[in-house]
Amino acid sequence: MHTPQYGQTPPRLSQFTASATGGAGAGGRRRTWLKPALVGLALAVVLAAGGWAVWSFTGGPASGGSKGGGTGGKPAAGSVVWTAESRTKPDEKSMRSALGTWFTDSLVVKAEPDMVTAYDIRTGEKKWSFLLAGSLCAASRESDGGTAVVSVEYEGVCARLMAFDLRDGKRKWEELLVDDKDEAEALKPDKWLKAALELAVHDGHLYATWGAGEQTRRLSDGKRVGSIKRKACEMVDSAGGARLIAITYCDFKSDGEITIRSLDPKNLDKPKWTTKLPRRDGFLSIISTNPLVLAQAPGKGGPDARYDFVVLDPDSGKEKTRVPYNSFWQLGSCFLADSGCTGVLADKDSLYVSGKGVTMAYDLATGKERWTYKADANRYTIPVAVHGGRVAAYTVATPERRGRIAYLDTATGKAVRTVEHSDTAKDRKNEAMMSRIDGFPRLVDDRLLLVNDGQFADEQAGMVLAISAPW
Repeated sequence: MHTPQYGQTPPRLSQFTASATGGAGAGGRRRTWLKPALVGLALAVVLAAGGWAVWSFTGGPASGGSKGGGTGGKPAAGSVVWTAESRTKPDEKSMRSALGTWFTDSLVVKAEPDMVTAYDIRTGEKKWSFLLAGSLCAASRESDGGTAVVSVEYEGVCARLMAFDLRDGKRKWEELLVDDKDEAEALKPDKWLKAALELAVHDGHLYATWGAGEQTRRLSDGKRVGSIKRKACEMVDSAGGARLIAITYCDFKSDGEITIRSLDPKNLDKPKWTTKLPRRDGFLSIISTNPLVLAQAPGKGGPDARYDFVVLDPDSGKEKTRVPYNSFWQLGSCFLADSGCTGVLADKDSLYVSGKGVTMAYDLATGKERWTYKADANRYTIPVAVHGGRVAAYTVATPERRGRIAYLDTATGKAVRTVEHSDTAKDRKNEAMMSRIDGFPRLVDDRLLLVNDGQFADEQAGMVLAISAPW
């Protein structure tokens, strides 16, 4: 049995009290949650460095340090440096989600369906971890000042928020998203439809949006700054970081409109700008807020969806240019819950798109193709990072063929260097498995991280696989 975090007693989930305000419930009184200290969302299992062993997916402890011919105590480029298993497997059928991945200077912090864990990016050592007292519902796409936010179920409703410090895992604050029990009905997962709770952070604030409302809170103390109630929307989307962008599909008519807003978290009622698109123009997903790039699918999603990429003026919301659909693209998952597309990367002036056998680069000012890098014709090649005038393009592994990274000149698309990954059967199998999960690879601090970031129900899948990838 675990002790509640910071020695406090978790709230009793069945307690309610009637307020003096009008509304639903007996005697015309609105039902509200009894609001206890709200400490105990997370059960602390704070670990010292190396507190848990890290195991590979196909047996044996994960390798750290030198491997595959490395020198000077450094792992060889392309070798598997460490792997981490998930404690509870993500599962779409049971609504167990693993959304939420954040970074510090030295850590990758990963949310799982029932816990959050920090790993040393370079070695895989587990630095801290805590259990969630309810199933994970949502996680902020970004962090701000070392703070991230998650939401977990509270009495079957996704209404409990917790902000925590990425550096040590300590809780900063916990709050109920809404005080009114009847209002919280819209936060039940089975009533979300496609308007699941979304969390984003921007400029020292948390932004939460769901079908029936939205609000902002200060990241420093969780105090509510603004809120808006609305009739239920069919879908919502948001992204933070450099800008706070919200997308709502609140008009159920086929000839209705999609609304895109650039928000000031301190004044939700007065967007910086608002843009409306005809509903028939399709579905949107936010690729980047700096530059401001959206994916637009004129029709239903799925593996055969055709996406354009639309660059918006960040000051007005008006379309600046468009990169039209190309049949070579293979984008993986583009859907609202993840706010983005697997296989698309934007920097200040370019868009890099994955394809089967290719990575393609486009000019964000003109929408025109700059170059095409040709790789293995039968495998996806995904842009994963841009640094120092180079873009790293990852060709995914299969059980029979090892993966590799090509470092391309951003101006020409020519390969400056290509690194083949480990060719052992175990490493190929693990890498291939992690390459096909819901999530996308990141290249951070000389490690290519294949991260389970979705709801992939595969008992053999892991949580993180780290490959040595020095620039």
